[in-house]
Amino acid sequence: MIGKVKVNQSFGAMCQYVLQEKTPDKGAEVLAAHGVRTDSAAHMATDFDAVRAMRPGLGKAVLHVALAFPVEEKEKVTNEVMGRIAQDYLKGLKIDPENTQWAVVRHQDKTHPHMHLVVNRVDLDGQTVSDQFIRSRSVDVCKRIEQEYGLIVADQVGRKQALEIGPTPAQVKAAKTKTPQEEQAADWRRARPDLADWSRARQDIGRALSYTAGQARSFDELREALRPRGIELELTRRKDGSPAGVVFAQDGHRVKGSQVGREYSAGNLETGFAKARELGQAHDPAQGWQQVGQDYALAKLAESYAQAKQEQARQQPKQDKSQGVKR
Repeated sequence: MIGKVKVNQSFGAMCQYVLQEKTPDKGAEVLAAHGVRTDSAAHMATDFDAVRAMRPGLGKAVLHVALAFPVEEKEKVTNEVMGRIAQDYLKGLKIDPENTQWAVVRHQDKTHPHMHLVVNRVDLDGQTVSDQFIRSRSVDVCKRIEQEYGLIVADQVGRKQALEIGPTPAQVKAAKTKTPQEEQAADWRRARPDLADWSRARQDIGRALSYTAGQARSFDELREALRPRGIELELTRRKDGSPAGVVFAQDGHRVKGSQVGREYSAGNLETGFAKARELGQAHDPAQGWQQVGQDYALAKLAESYAQAKQEQARQQPKQDKSQGVKR
């Protein structure tokens, strides 16, 4: 059993891929899901994004795992077995399948059996699901599942199946010939790891600002929105009180707003705040995110009720027949 783990940004693109609505010949089949609708990619992505909105600063909220099995296991690994393995895999990663949105879809476009597991890295309580060391943890979980289910150990089948699944994005990138500029950048990162850390901090700050800057009406509101994400805002003003410069700090790394992006310079931020005040945006943007989460919870309850009614309707004819009810 091989687990190929990726962490992505877009639920829309991921749901379209796993459900294969445009290419039904690939035989995509939903095996199980929790907390999301499975009738369309659009509905599934909407449900994922509704809960994701509770953690707007989390850039990569999509956990995608392709779980593949040797072709020799095709008869043994039925849809029902795959569904159970998917939930056992989540539990092995310390992800609660009852308090997290996920969906598992089987594809028939390869000779070997495989399925795609999509998980929201924001659980139903609004807490972030950790992806720290997730690839190494996934290897350990796959080995335990092989033992528990009596599956063929992946190492025994060699590298053929791994090649059939396809190379990872990192492997594809490494196989390409690097330009002189890319080689220079790689040398720079190796020689100056401190600057590489600064660059990563700048990217983190940029992601956080992309979610928060448009919601704030002042530098004070933006400062409060960034602080839970471990980012501090420092503002300098001119004698007339207008903003002269803004600096964002994370883990000891200081980044000017203009270094993050032109739109995040002090002057451009102030212009955006003024427009937000004119439009009369809500004073506390977190209220909007909270409302999204509440709307999702209500929708989830309604869906559970509908499923219960359908199950009751299916059971009713059986009960009538056993009780000898005459029509």
